[in-house]
Amino acid sequence: MLSITENYHFYMLFYISKNVLFGDDIMYKSKFLRSVSFLFISLVISTTNLLAEDMIEENIKIINAAQADVLIERNKDNPEFIILDVRTSSEFNSGHIANALNIDYKSSDFKDAIGKLDRDKTYLTYCRSGRRSAKASEIMLELGFEKIYMINGGIFAWDKANLPTTQ
Repeated sequence: MLSITENYHFYMLFYISKNVLFGDDIMYKSKFLRSVSFLFISLVISTTNLLAEDMIEENIKIINAAQADVLIERNKDNPEFIILDVRTSSEFNSGHIANALNIDYKSSDFKDAIGKLDRDKTYLTYCRSGRRSAKASEIMLELGFEKIYMINGGIFAWDKANLPTTQ
């Protein structure tokens, strides 16, 4: 499915070609070529951005709280599965998913701490609402982690689904 920007580009290309190519004025044909070049470059940039977003979404699997609960249950005895809470320690201590590891996204050594983790393991990340865990997951991708799940809506969504937390 094309984005609004891409649809606009195709529409403009059609409009310009219809109205200019069939005219006799050389000046308009020159403008047409510049316009087509601009639209083509814009379309390539838009497509490149979409492909980059798709790549991130393919590598970070965004799941809801119920799906996360099932994933945790299936992996409860799996040492290769890590639940990663990226909230502050005070947020973590106020209630977290059982067996979660806490590495504060806001800490100055976050990237170093994440870098010490085993890149071959599977990680389920979450925070309060999903913003920090999204950023943390992207950093993990940059560092070479490949198996990343993220709870959409964070601990808020987890609590709203009436799923258990521990202190």
